[in-house]
Amino acid sequence: MTKLALIFMGSALALTGCAGSPKPPPAVVGEYRPINQPYFKPPSPLTPKIFDFKFRGGAEDAFRELQEIQPQLTILPSSGKNERRKLVSLDLRQVSLEAALYEIGKQGKGVFEVIYKNDPAASKDYVFIKYLK
Repeated sequence: MTKLALIFMGSALALTGCAGSPKPPPAVVGEYRPINQPYFKPPSPLTPKIFDFKFRGGAEDAFRELQEIQPQLTILPSSGKNERRKLVSLDLRQVSLEAALYEIGKQGKGVFEVIYKNDPAASKDYVFIKYLK
């Protein structure tokens, strides 16, 4: 009889332990962003200072293409009204970032200006378009 009582008490304790277990953690909500991926932005010494650049399209699209080659380039929002679209056509060999931006600005004569600022302390380059009236 004592054995039966011990078995009954043991099973009762085991069942009450399961009933008092903590709730499962809340489910993950939101966008999936993996954290164990390598950082793809090359360090500044590995960024080529002289490169080839071939592009045909809008000036703001040219900035995005340049940003892929030169990851330190930060594109700021444009100022002024974009009343007419001006296409640029570039086929540049062995140019620096400054020379490529100068060529984009030269082709936007009368429609837009390219404003460029270099920040060597932060290893950043800033560029935006100022549309003319």
